[in-house]
Amino acid sequence: MTATDGAIDTTSGTTHRRREPLLDGLRGVCALGVIVFHVAFQAGVANHIGDAGYGIWGFITEGLTVCLPPFFVLSGFLLYRGFARTTILETPRPDLRSFFVGRVLRILPAYWVLTIVALSTLNLSGIDDAWDVLKPFLLLHFLLTPDSTQWLTGMEPTWTVPTEMFFYLLLPVFAWAIHRHARGVADPARRARRMLTPLAALVVIGFAWIAFCHLPVMADSVWYFSFWPFGFTGFFAAGMALAILSVQSEATSRPPALHRLIIRMPNLTWLIALFVFAANVPKPFGQPGDGTWGGMTQELVENVLLLAFAVLIILPLTVPAARSRLMTAVLGNRVVLFLGRISYGMYLWHVLFIHLWFANGSAFGNVPVPSQMFRGQVGFWELLAFVLAGSIVVSLISLHAVERPALRLRGRRRADPAPPSRAEG
Repeated sequence: MTATDGAIDTTSGTTHRRREPLLDGLRGVCALGVIVFHVAFQAGVANHIGDAGYGIWGFITEGLTVCLPPFFVLSGFLLYRGFARTTILETPRPDLRSFFVGRVLRILPAYWVLTIVALSTLNLSGIDDAWDVLKPFLLLHFLLTPDSTQWLTGMEPTWTVPTEMFFYLLLPVFAWAIHRHARGVADPARRARRMLTPLAALVVIGFAWIAFCHLPVMADSVWYFSFWPFGFTGFFAAGMALAILSVQSEATSRPPALHRLIIRMPNLTWLIALFVFAANVPKPFGQPGDGTWGGMTQELVENVLLLAFAVLIILPLTVPAARSRLMTAVLGNRVVLFLGRISYGMYLWHVLFIHLWFANGSAFGNVPVPSQMFRGQVGFWELLAFVLAGSIVVSLISLHAVERPALRLRGRRRADPAPPSRAEG
């Protein structure tokens, strides 16, 4: 999940104090959707393999898988804008040192705190040596753990952290390649259109990896390779494309045709996204990961729909003149703005609270087991109340005691005077 925070400085690639409220609201809604999805699965409400769940409620809660991809698309949009301005508007290139320091301080300290708590409370019985401790701190706990039953208890959602870090590391490389591809074009609008071509390659790479992971011959390792970062390049590329269109609007007197359409009908893409959500619920071709060609086809179709949904709900938020009462009411109210500010912490911590509910882990005198073992053994609303309350409290603590102090370190480093040179003594 993205921990992008605010707008990106066009000269340094780091974060302004200014925030974009509706994007915060979207983070809050999506974080809540992810939590409801996991709680509904645990309570036996959501549909699952061979289990129809609770009728229409089961279909709806299972469909909340659409709430995760928007975080990847948002990362691509917000973090690439500074680089896109360099190519289209010929502004100074973002400072890479500030960019990387900002990303590390934004995403890792809160994650490391969760790692310490999860290892010392729920996973202590499974630690055999120092490497078992170092793997999650180095973001290798998914990449080097082929058996999904051996994932660290309470840290299951953190596969997105190395995925995000992978994108942060490669974004300057992508930006450099796109810049070289487009720099020979004088007209900003044509330059922007040319920048979109390499992004199509990233989308193809992402879907090629998804297809590879779900080939029938990969059935025994599908849930291992599926969590590698390569399958999500298309989502980040989609966000980068939105950034290019946004900067193109700044550079030209006439916005791109897509933006003009959104300005006239700002709610259109949300309406289409509703149909995409409904289309994502049935699985007509098979069950993803079942080792069949139908399962592979279904996984590809599902990822196309997830990508479409994320782009459709984010697109109007990237067009400054495209605002509506609906967007403001849904994403601009105090509740979702509050959830948006603590969304990273909520995402990190909520599954740990599910395990705490079931007393599943070393702190309770037992060897932790996968949460699927407890499916259907708790009511949906009582578990949701417990998980939400715990996640909100801990996320507030994380925000004020970890995340904001860490970001202030970046500001302090930038404000410090340069150290004296050797000649100055």
